[in-house]
Amino acid sequence: MVWTALAQNRAAIYPNPPHGHHPNFVGATRAAERLMGLKLWQLATVVLAGPDQVLKPLREAALKSGKIVIMPHPDKAGKYLSLEGLRPDQLKRVREIAQLARPAELGSTAIDLVLTGSVAVDEQRGWIGKGYGFPYQDLHVAAPWATLAHTLMIFDDLPCELERKVDLIATPHQIIGV
Repeated sequence: MVWTALAQNRAAIYPNPPHGHHPNFVGATRAAERLMGLKLWQLATVVLAGPDQVLKPLREAALKSGKIVIMPHPDKAGKYLSLEGLRPDQLKRVREIAQLARPAELGSTAIDLVLTGSVAVDEQRGWIGKGYGFPYQDLHVAAPWATLAHTLMIFDDLPCELERKVDLIATPHQIIGV
């Protein structure tokens, strides 16, 4: 329902069509800027970020500002890579991180912020993802979780069972939470 609404309203941007993944959307850069204006972002030194295109501006800004970015391995579920020391221009494609980054162990890394894409969220910060991949259902990180969402992705109450709660939802127009 959300994917179709984004497509029909021309709110989805590359990669298209939006179906089957955490969609990128018109206004995502503005939503990322809102998130980056928060103290939560500014104080974070280690960020666990999903591979979604919608999160690319956040990953790049984190690297430019000297934050350590950890990402899931693109081909090995449950494995992670540290982008520490890499420049944003080295990471044009998510697949390239497997050759450039070094392995990271989440259990021995203090994460300050988790960034994930989303398909749908609600006003109570319920979250629904694409149904597979990052973030894994059994992933428990004791750090604030943040996502970006278009207004078409936000419900008063989710129409189905939520997968998890997030602490913060940044939209082009507002911050929900924290």
